[in-house]
Amino acid sequence: MIEAFAAAAIVAFGVAAGVAWLIARNASRLGLLDVPNERSSHRHATPRGGGIGIAAGVAAGLLVLLVSGIRLETGLVVLLAGAAVIAILGAIDDFRSIRARYRLAVQLVVSVAVVILIGGVPRLPLPPPLDLSIGWLAAPLAVIWLVAVTNFFNFMDGIDGLAAGQTVASCAGVVLAIWAAGAVELAFVLAAASIGFLIFNSPPARIFLGDVGSTSLGFAVAGLPLLAQAADRPMALFAVAVGLALFLLDPLETLVRLRRAGRRIGTAHRLHSYQALATSRERHRVVTAGIVFAGLVLSIGGALSFHWQSLAWPVLVLALATFVLERFLAGRVRAAEGIGPS
Repeated sequence: MIEAFAAAAIVAFGVAAGVAWLIARNASRLGLLDVPNERSSHRHATPRGGGIGIAAGVAAGLLVLLVSGIRLETGLVVLLAGAAVIAILGAIDDFRSIRARYRLAVQLVVSVAVVILIGGVPRLPLPPPLDLSIGWLAAPLAVIWLVAVTNFFNFMDGIDGLAAGQTVASCAGVVLAIWAAGAVELAFVLAAASIGFLIFNSPPARIFLGDVGSTSLGFAVAGLPLLAQAADRPMALFAVAVGLALFLLDPLETLVRLRRAGRRIGTAHRLHSYQALATSRERHRVVTAGIVFAGLVLSIGGALSFHWQSLAWPVLVLALATFVLERFLAGRVRAAEGIGPS
């Protein structure tokens, strides 16, 4: 078993790195160059579509597990199929832009299908005594969760190494929690493939994830709690959500600020707290490392709270405090550099 997982990790890492390198080398011919705009943190056209490498690495790693005799659970197969559709949608968007409403419609359909086949979240994903039964809302909550995290990962994929780094952090928490065999298998190879990609995406990035990567990573990470048994899903989702605290709260706050400013949600902007902190490429490495480290600590805390629920409230408070600190630091940078309200 250990040998199979080690081989799967090595293959996932190598394939992801190799495919990302090939795409970076041929990005111009493929039409996969990311040209800077108002939202961008880079100054020059940079290859995108590196998420194809992660998808290829995950597929190769899972194939190794299959060849080794490890059976993939039905729920995992369903989630992988959904993630594949999201990845294909993202790839099409990378090659030829798709309107946001159409992307959202496909994401909703895929999420609904996955939830119908796997199941929803029967209780509020909060620590006792707030883990109340939600009845018929179990499925809608799961769908909203999948669609939200899918898009929030896309929003947060704005500086080098951030989205792939958070994926590794979240997957580490899932592997530690071990709430289902399928979740551990996917998290393991997904982390390995993401690390392979990070060789070329760490600041300064030589290739970006592209929508094919950011949306499929978000969907896959969001789907990991749904692979737990129904009774365990609320706390599994809580564990992942805590690890994703900065990836959830930063976009939520930014959406509120956009609405208050009367701006369309789809317009380019630099209102995220992480964007305010990373005002120059020289700061990317520090900001990415800080956010990913916080995500790793919170993911580990979430994993521990899955097994010992007495830790859940302290971990939740720590997650909220971490966002408040990020928000405070971003506000100070905005004020010091005169780049808008905090």
